[in-house]
Amino acid sequence: MLPRARIIRRRAVFDATRTKGRKIGNRWMSLNVLPIDPAAPDAAAVAFLTPKRLGSATVRNRLRRRMREIYRRRLALTPEKVYLVWVARPPALELDFEELTKCMTELRRRASAIP
Repeated sequence: MLPRARIIRRRAVFDATRTKGRKIGNRWMSLNVLPIDPAAPDAAAVAFLTPKRLGSATVRNRLRRRMREIYRRRLALTPEKVYLVWVARPPALELDFEELTKCMTELRRRASAIP
């Protein structure tokens, strides 16, 4: 499980990442990236969104759990210096676990190239 302390809970941080951060996307999802303010004591680094247009709560929760698990296993191995907000798009429901992993890994790699 991803530690609760690593998930963005404060609305101000969430909104700033969505509005002021850089957006990287592909057909299946988008990733909003905002550098962490060194003065802020907030250690949270990531949030996962699954909009209602994806389907029922069961479908959205399953996709969100998969996204969190991929992040925990593959992408959260190094400490984050940025806030990340992952937003799933409807075609993401068609992906199996490995394809979703490739998709998220590619977006994270592209986000690392942002200065």
